[in-house]
Amino acid sequence: MMTDNLIALILARIITLFPNYLSLLKKLEIGVFFFCWRCYLEARSLPAYYGRLDENLKEQAVSEYNHAQVFCQLTGSKLNMSGAGLMSREEKQAWEWSFVKWDSSNESYQVDGMSTRYLSARIFFGFRTANSYDWCDRLAFMCVLEDFQHCFYKQLAFFVPPEVQEKLLPIIEDELTHAINLHACLWLIAGVKRSSHLLLIWQIRKYLALICIPVDALKFVVGNLKSFV
Repeated sequence: MMTDNLIALILARIITLFPNYLSLLKKLEIGVFFFCWRCYLEARSLPAYYGRLDENLKEQAVSEYNHAQVFCQLTGSKLNMSGAGLMSREEKQAWEWSFVKWDSSNESYQVDGMSTRYLSARIFFGFRTANSYDWCDRLAFMCVLEDFQHCFYKQLAFFVPPEVQEKLLPIIEDELTHAINLHACLWLIAGVKRSSHLLLIWQIRKYLALICIPVDALKFVVGNLKSFV
């Protein structure tokens, strides 16, 4: 945990150097929303021994979307419908989208999340898409990512203005709740021993992916510079 706190602290400081860091966080939350939404649609047909997995994923999807809306408010844009409304109205199209453009900033969002876009994510997911893994692996990497997201937002709060910090505090609590619920689902499905093994594997992958973040950051900066030329 101390290692994660230190890494998250460094990342938080670096990301706040980008003038559009809130927009980056908004895109991250929207990517997680879409992933959780699609997982929820799959989980509805699972047998009873998976417990409340489908409902937990639905609740997390709505929560992640709400986080994106918070970052929209802070950047002066807005998402044009609620998370629950989007999930209800667009269920049939959820599997067909690759990019969407439906917030007032006219930004586009990669619907399949980040598993194919960044080197760090490709390393983390083993050059596969996130939803290609079975449920035990999916829940394990979601636990690892939510734990780190909770840690990252806690450290980010040290570097942001008071008005952003105020909005971050409920999000930090939400991320902790997500992590707790995901761990419970994983233990129920995989058992404690296998869960521990899977979590260790994905923790190692997380650290390998973190090593690649400077490459992604440099690529992002170069891409932005080219757009201004």
